[in-house]
Amino acid sequence: MVFLGVVAAAIGVIVGIKELAASSEAPPSASAPAVTTPSSTVWPSDDTEESPTPYEGATQSPDEEATTPSSTPSRPPTEETPPDGQEPESPQHTGALTVLVKMGRGGKVGPNSWRAGAEPGANTEVYDATGRLDTGCYVQWTLKHDGKEVQKHTSSRCRPPSITLFNFEDGLEPGSYTLTAEVTTDWQQTGTDTFSFDVVPA
Repeated sequence: MVFLGVVAAAIGVIVGIKELAASSEAPPSASAPAVTTPSSTVWPSDDTEESPTPYEGATQSPDEEATTPSSTPSRPPTEETPPDGQEPESPQHTGALTVLVKMGRGGKVGPNSWRAGAEPGANTEVYDATGRLDTGCYVQWTLKHDGKEVQKHTSSRCRPPSITLFNFEDGLEPGSYTLTAEVTTDWQQTGTDTFSFDVVPA
């Protein structure tokens, strides 16, 4: 009987050790490796067309263009005005001259006729871009009677102060006359005028 009791006690100890060892092991669910869930990312196939990426310099539609501040328009060119108190530049002595021979009225008996023996005299009016010229302007006079030169004279100015620039020396004789004024200036300008007239017996 004693032997049986010892055997039963030994069996009980072995069973207890096994149960203790079984309880100390981790449950299968805890020790099992975690299951990795496949990624849900879907990669495009080779047949899928990629949308074009805008490149630098590509033209955008009006709705897509970024709004930028408008630049200030440049002012139109304007004529330069002289500073306050400064007079504008005056015209220069350039261009052709306008020359007019003016006969005196002494002894005049018709539109282009003078009485024999008269000494009407003659003057000039000379103009350029600046107006009527006076000094710096010179006249070479030539008088012809019936085509023959009968008198020459030079005036040192083109506008008479109070005297006649050209005077007929010996009076006028009946016939046809031409009086030519050739003008030059200090500004290298030239001009000429010829006046034709008749002299009738007194």
